[in-house]
Amino acid sequence: MILAGATALIALAAAGAAAAATADAGAGAKIIAPLEISRTADLYFGTIAPSTTVGDKVAVAADGSRQCGPALTCLTSDHTAAAFAVTGEADAFYTISLPSEIKIVNDNGAAMVVSDFTGSKAKGQLLNGEDSFSVGGTLEVAVRQEAGKYQGSFTVAVEYQ
Repeated sequence: MILAGATALIALAAAGAAAAATADAGAGAKIIAPLEISRTADLYFGTIAPSTTVGDKVAVAADGSRQCGPALTCLTSDHTAAAFAVTGEADAFYTISLPSEIKIVNDNGAAMVVSDFTGSKAKGQLLNGEDSFSVGGTLEVAVRQEAGKYQGSFTVAVEYQ
């Protein structure tokens, strides 16, 4: 009887082992080139004389053109839109994010606001792994804005779609 029970257990164990099956699966990933951005030109509004009675705005468009408000005198033609180069995975698409506004300040701490940032495009494609775009903005100049060289910076972000 003990011998019959042991034989039955061995038979059940063998049947269970025969029912098990295994399979192998592959694992992998594709790593693409990192998306990188670099500044090739700064946004610059040029030399501006403020009004003694009214504040006004100067706008530099993404194409580099400038519109000087009627209460201001724009003295130089050295204004530029900011320009950026983007590199990454060939033929990939990406989006561009711009700031809403920033302040630029002079050595004495006087500030002006730059807002209404506009890009030459909202998204791009990395043909052959490269692309570029430009960014303009609007500078708010106060009545009797304090003289000086004003500086600041802003961040532009790019992200794969």
